[in-house]
Amino acid sequence: MHDVTPDIVTMAKQIGNGFPLAAVVCKKEIADCMNKATFTTYGGNPVAMAAGREVLKVIEEEGLQENCERMGRLFMSGLHDLKERHEAIGDVRGAGLMIGIEVVTDKFTKTPDQKMFEAVFERTKEYGLLMGKGGRYGTVMRIQ
Repeated sequence: MHDVTPDIVTMAKQIGNGFPLAAVVCKKEIADCMNKATFTTYGGNPVAMAAGREVLKVIEEEGLQENCERMGRLFMSGLHDLKERHEAIGDVRGAGLMIGIEVVTDKFTKTPDQKMFEAVFERTKEYGLLMGKGGRYGTVMRIQ
C-alpha cells in the first residue's frame, strides 16, 4: 500500500479473535537483540495460541487480506462518489476496510456537524449498521 517494509510490526485483538493474544514480528537482527529474560503475564497460553493459529489459518486459506484490500478499494470509491454529491461529507479516509467519514456543515470549511452526525449515526442502526465515533470532535463515522 505504501511500499514500505517495516522493521517491527505489532498486532493484537483480531489475531486472537477475542482471546488475550498479541504478537511482535520483526527482522532477525532485531529479534536477536531481545533479552531472553522477557516475561509476559499471558505468554504461552495454549488456548489463546491455538485460537491465534486458527485465525491466521483462516485469514490465509480464505484470502481475507486480499478480499479486504479489494472490497476496501470498491467501498472507498463509492464513498468518494457520495462525498462529491453530499455537502455533509467533508472527508473520506482510511485503508482496507477501516474507514472514516467526516460529517460537516460545509465540505470546504469542514466545520464539524454534531447534529447531523448524531442523526446519521442513529439512522444507521435502523439498517443494522454499527458505526463507531471518532475524530477530534467526535464527528467521524468509523467503519471497521
